[in-house]
Amino acid sequence: MTPMMVSDREAGWGEARAGAKSARKARRRIVLAVSAAVLVGGIDFLRGFYDGLTGAPRGASTPLPQNWADAVMVTLLVVAGLVTWRNWRETDEMQRLLAIQTWAVIGLSGFLLNPLIEIGSRWMPMHQPGQVAWLASAAAGMVFYAYRRVRA
Repeated sequence: MTPMMVSDREAGWGEARAGAKSARKARRRIVLAVSAAVLVGGIDFLRGFYDGLTGAPRGASTPLPQNWADAVMVTLLVVAGLVTWRNWRETDEMQRLLAIQTWAVIGLSGFLLNPLIEIGSRWMPMHQPGQVAWLASAAAGMVFYAYRRVRA
C-alpha cells in the first residue's frame, strides 16, 4: 500500500477547475434551498399581510386575491426557468436528454389533455379546467422524470 501524501505544489488547471465546479455546485444548492424556503415562507407572509390589510380576524385566513395568486405563480415559473437555464450549462448530454424528453412529455400531455379536460368540463363541474390540464401535464412530466431517474 502506497502512502498518500499531500503535495505542496499548487493545484493544476484541471484540479482547480474541478474544485471550482464543486464549489459552484455547493453554492447553487445552498442558494436554491434558501430561495425555496423564502418563497414558501413568503407565500404565507403575503397571506398574513393581506389579512392585515383587509382586517380579517386572526387565524381566519382569507384566500389570496386571484391577481396575487397569479403573481406568485408567475414568480415560481420565472424562478424555475432561470434555474433551468443556469443549470443547463453545468449538465452533461445524458441529463440534457432527460430534460428534453421530460419537457416533451409535458408538452404532449398538455396538448392532449387540454381539449379532453375542456370537453369533460362541460359535463363535470370544474372550476378552472385549464389549470387542471396544466397541473396534470406537470404531474405527468414529474412522473416521467422520476421513473427515468429511478430506472437509470
